[in-house]
Amino acid sequence: MDQILQSTPSFGLAPSSKRVKEGSGAERDKIVLSQKLSGKKVERRVLTFIAEEAAKRYRMVPFDREGAIFRVAMTNPQDLEALNVLRFLSEKEGVEVETYQVTEKDIDGLIAQYSGAEQALSAAIQSLKDDDIIEESTVSTGEDKGMFQDAPIAKLVQVMIGHAIDGRASDIHIEPIEGNYRVRFRVDGVLYASLILPVSVGKAVVSRIKILSNLKIDEKRKPQDGRFRVSERGTVIDLRVSTLPVVEGEKVVMRVLDKSAGLADLEKMGLSGRNHEVLLRKIMEPYGIILMTGPTGSGKSTTLYGFLNILNKEERNIITLEDPVEYFLDGINQSQVKPEIGYTFASGLRSILRQDPNVIMVGEIRDSETAELAIHAALTGHLVFSTLHTNDSIGSIPRLIDMGIEPFLLASSIQAVAAQRLVRRICEHCREEAKVSEKILSNIRAFLSDVSEEEANRYHVRLDGPLTFFSGHGCSECNNSGYKGRIAVHEVLEVTDALRTVIAEKRGSETEVREIARKQGMTSMKQDGLLKALRGDTTIAEVERVTEGAALVDEE
Repeated sequence: MDQILQSTPSFGLAPSSKRVKEGSGAERDKIVLSQKLSGKKVERRVLTFIAEEAAKRYRMVPFDREGAIFRVAMTNPQDLEALNVLRFLSEKEGVEVETYQVTEKDIDGLIAQYSGAEQALSAAIQSLKDDDIIEESTVSTGEDKGMFQDAPIAKLVQVMIGHAIDGRASDIHIEPIEGNYRVRFRVDGVLYASLILPVSVGKAVVSRIKILSNLKIDEKRKPQDGRFRVSERGTVIDLRVSTLPVVEGEKVVMRVLDKSAGLADLEKMGLSGRNHEVLLRKIMEPYGIILMTGPTGSGKSTTLYGFLNILNKEERNIITLEDPVEYFLDGINQSQVKPEIGYTFASGLRSILRQDPNVIMVGEIRDSETAELAIHAALTGHLVFSTLHTNDSIGSIPRLIDMGIEPFLLASSIQAVAAQRLVRRICEHCREEAKVSEKILSNIRAFLSDVSEEEANRYHVRLDGPLTFFSGHGCSECNNSGYKGRIAVHEVLEVTDALRTVIAEKRGSETEVREIARKQGMTSMKQDGLLKALRGDTTIAEVERVTEGAALVDEE
């Protein structure tokens, strides 16, 4: 049993060894461990090292993991049968195990943390065998949905949502694939597989979610959108639901929106340095248009909500037009477009202008009509926020001109354009200095060569000495990924008089706009990301992943 360790671990809790019985010192260590486990929340990925059935049978539960070492609590560390199971698991998974002797109460508390996903799934499968659970024809008649609240399928959906919330997931994907349904969670922008459901259970889960979202469960030929709200451990969570017909059935994606989290301030979201200063100054203007650009899922709407939160005062009438409304903001009038009844961004914007607004947020400029209305609103004394799908901030100007906006109108109305991407944030619990080759450092210095000392100081970094970068080696706090959470990287194009001239007279020539932006000190998205990597917020690899341009890293 070489892989079942008996030595005292680095954080000072006594593992189960003969020392535990040698006197008061060891007994005190044992008490410390019990206090450490009291109320401790064990991650799902740690618990799955030992199946719940085995945990109950042998009275042993994994409670922590550090690298390739699992820490397992046991009521009887001398149980040879249990130790044999641990040895088998350690050899199978290629990990080491540390065992700790704890009380029966400790073990009961740990076992209670097994989520019940397996039991919920087993119960759902059995219920389908027994009585075919919920008939779609019955539900579609509009009978009381509350009667199904405690049904096995309902319990399974509840467990899945609980898993997503506990794991900080932003989205839940339920998709038919290879004769089953696969459940995946998106955490910090990356999808992780969580559960495989039989087809019968998967279809029932999809029906249950459609019931909760007030969608037509017998309509499987076209996409549908809805939302519902749950309360998980006292926290109110909104779930935005989208269904899509696919070859093997129907796929569901649920966006998890935690209302209790509130809106982070702009600096916590990642807006730093000159970018932060320019946007704060521009959103205080009485009129004009401010655009956020970037791909879907890059956090554009969250940043715009941050702007609205700053401007949300009693003396301002703020109206938003969104598709869909993601977060509900007190004191702000929010309206959701419904294209199926003719309520589009364009028609909604016309109506909003008759509501005496001071500030307008248009969820997205999708067509020339919406673009024209937004520009005219900005020219007639309104502050307008909106989003646009372009690769960078500079590309948005020729894009709007191509959509039919007259260059002189655009030049008169536009205040600033910000581009945004999301990168994963290094886990603070396992962050360490990273080794970077001289060639990569040379490339980075070239990218940062025109960043002023003043701008570097705003990020609290120095460019005139050795460059130090960081990474996460992986720990229990970040699921051994080295990352926990996300932060935005930006570039902000401030529209000055010189730029207005280029827009009006030369139709926003990208070459000339880029040259003027460089002269006025614009921090590019890659530079912003590298400065944040120097600050220890993210890694070079993450910056390279989301930004364009020449490679920073060596080609293999």
